[in-house]
Amino acid sequence: MFSMEDFVHFVFPPLTTHLKHVQNDHTSSLFPYDGLIAVAAVTYCRYTVKYNNESRASRLFWSAVLGYLAYNRYDYWIHALAYLFSFAVYFYEKANAFFANGSKSKAIDDVNRQVKVLSIVGSFYLLVGHVMYSLSYPDGIISGNALVLKFYTFVCVKFMDGVGYLMPIKEFKAAHDIMTEFIDPTELYAKAKHLLFVTFHIQVGMGYLGIEFLRAEQGRKNQLVKIEEEVKKNGAGTDSNNAVKMNGTKKKTKSTEKETKQKDASEKFRKGAGPFIFFVALPYMMQIVFYGGMNMYAFHCFRDDIHRAIRLNDLFANNGARFVATATSKESNLSPDAYASNSETVVTTVYDMFNRNLFSLPKLMLIPGIIAKQPMMVVQITPMILFSDWLKSVIVAAITTEVERVNKEVKDLESMRTKVEQYDLKNSELIQRSGYESVIFTERKWIDLTEQIQDKKARTSLMTRSKNFYSGLQRHFVMMALVDCALAKLIAVGKIFAVDIFVYARAIEDMINFVLMKSRAESELASMESSIKVLRELKDIWDASEERNLLDCEVQDMSNELSIKGLTYTRGSASVNIEKMTLKPGIYALTGANGSGKSTLFRLLMGCRSNYESVDLHSSIVLNSRGSLSMPSSDVVEITQNFYFPLFSTPFDWIYNVDIFEGVADASMKESMTKKLEAELKSLKFYPETQLESSESTLMADLTSEKEDWFSDLSGGQKSKVELVRKVFLADQCPGVLLVDETFAPLDPESKNLCMQKIKEFCKESIVIVIYHADVKMAEGEEASTEDLGACVESSNFFDSNIHVEDGALSLRPVCS
Repeated sequence: MFSMEDFVHFVFPPLTTHLKHVQNDHTSSLFPYDGLIAVAAVTYCRYTVKYNNESRASRLFWSAVLGYLAYNRYDYWIHALAYLFSFAVYFYEKANAFFANGSKSKAIDDVNRQVKVLSIVGSFYLLVGHVMYSLSYPDGIISGNALVLKFYTFVCVKFMDGVGYLMPIKEFKAAHDIMTEFIDPTELYAKAKHLLFVTFHIQVGMGYLGIEFLRAEQGRKNQLVKIEEEVKKNGAGTDSNNAVKMNGTKKKTKSTEKETKQKDASEKFRKGAGPFIFFVALPYMMQIVFYGGMNMYAFHCFRDDIHRAIRLNDLFANNGARFVATATSKESNLSPDAYASNSETVVTTVYDMFNRNLFSLPKLMLIPGIIAKQPMMVVQITPMILFSDWLKSVIVAAITTEVERVNKEVKDLESMRTKVEQYDLKNSELIQRSGYESVIFTERKWIDLTEQIQDKKARTSLMTRSKNFYSGLQRHFVMMALVDCALAKLIAVGKIFAVDIFVYARAIEDMINFVLMKSRAESELASMESSIKVLRELKDIWDASEERNLLDCEVQDMSNELSIKGLTYTRGSASVNIEKMTLKPGIYALTGANGSGKSTLFRLLMGCRSNYESVDLHSSIVLNSRGSLSMPSSDVVEITQNFYFPLFSTPFDWIYNVDIFEGVADASMKESMTKKLEAELKSLKFYPETQLESSESTLMADLTSEKEDWFSDLSGGQKSKVELVRKVFLADQCPGVLLVDETFAPLDPESKNLCMQKIKEFCKESIVIVIYHADVKMAEGEEASTEDLGACVESSNFFDSNIHVEDGALSLRPVCS
């Protein structure tokens, strides 16, 4: 049975705003279903916007022609010219009527007149077509002539400066500039043109339809007012009837007989309610909902694409340098989501202003007629409207500026609070074990941040409410009162009719909104300006990360040695000088006291520009002398002390770095890969002997099942084994240089020996450096003395040599047998 839920799913099916995930629409190149949406938009607009006495067949024909052009992606100037050409009959009739007024002859003069009309109409279309083509491809006309280019630039600048007093030209330019910092301009323009093409046709079509609906609605209201007039006309009869009843007389008078024959004055109005609802209101509502929803979907595709570019695609570019820079920036506490939300604010603000004015365009076309009918009235009323609006804009601007300043502080505090809460929740057990005072300190920190946020939000809410209340009063009791004066004058001189009151009231209001667009949108523009500043901060952070801090290393293809000469580095209190050191394939124990510079050496080796995956040197590392560094291979891999595993992911996908959108297409290949992963983990005794039998059957299931945080359920030793398998043992061969930073520390003796022997066998031809502490060979509970730190490192049938850091120098020493 078809339920209401099925109906909702049918009307609102699942949609995607990402082109990559659209499988069935092969026409899309910009957004999902963009070809179909363009066809629906242009056909709807042409069928709705018609000239007087245009036949339905003509509208259907031209709608089909324009839909064909849209579906096959013809240039926009061809669309515009074809749309204009579809009104050729209307232009011809108007021109013909104009030139026929003074004509007396019906022979030669009529032929001459027809030639003149056709010439004028044809020349008009050629001129418009040439202008449209020139605007679409301006390079050949403007840039080819220096004088023309200079004049064109001068005119544009002066025009923009003049219009900028009323229109938010500078604000739009700032929005454009910041967006082109993140999005390729060619791609941005193509997608923006498509969105505006769809928006223009849908909003103009709905605006034109809205005029007819407003007239029908005003007609109904006028009929309601007339009912009282009809009742007053029949008031005498009604009074006589009431008098007879009050005297207790049942005699029928002439007036009562007349009243019984009268129809109810509201009967016609009430009978018209059904046709109005079903043939006017419902069709209008359905078109507004359907085409408005289509327009909104097209906008969401555009907005979400920019959101993804800033939050996802661009963030992870440059080998993760931007990602790290954003997370570690001291300039801002905002998260990627907050940055992306600011980009949405910029895009939405600009688009909404275009969207509103395009919807008002059909009503704005009525304004020239009003000005032509009563020019003096416009001159008298306009200054008062402008003055009242200017006064409002000054007050609103001051409040809005303060609101935006406080809101930025609130966002920073909210971002800080989120980071604090996430960090404290992650370390909740450590906080509790640190003592009761630690719990109290954490509570006070949370309270302080929350109170600051709530206090600032309360202040901004009060300011925003007062601003909105004042703006509403100014609009309803000042501006609309002046508009009513204009309408009263137009009705008094017979220029408009009562049925047009609502339409012309909205037209005048829309005209004022258009002319005063900048002051009316003061609040939105202030929010957009704040968002632009935030995005500018993000761009500065990313630009700084583009300057990668890497070492210029040389890769010797013919040699398998690692050579360091004249390299001196400092980090904190540790300062190390490497005059000359050459390492051949083998396994080296890197020893030294804590803070002596062992991990920093790993960071330097990972920071070689020649590596397949380079890691930027930390800002705390100072290179006193870069010297020279020669690597045996570009394949350099480091296994760090701390391991990362993504949330809500399967171990198989993360370990093999599988594209979660594509997956592994071949099921047999995935099964083979899973078995290999399982075998490698089992070879390292991933599960203890006591759990081996019970877990044999569940290991493969665990590897292919999604869990919230699989890694957190593992012991330290199990995490080390997973990382060794992921970075080393699953590869066809061992990396040319393998750096192991205390990965063996959490392993039990048996597991440690297994991992060591597997590395020794697998990495025979590689250079393996392992950070090793002398206390690892001590019994549990013992500490290594100074003598132990400088003592000979046991080979343990694993190490071939020992690199020791002491007194700011590196020395190569043998190991004990």
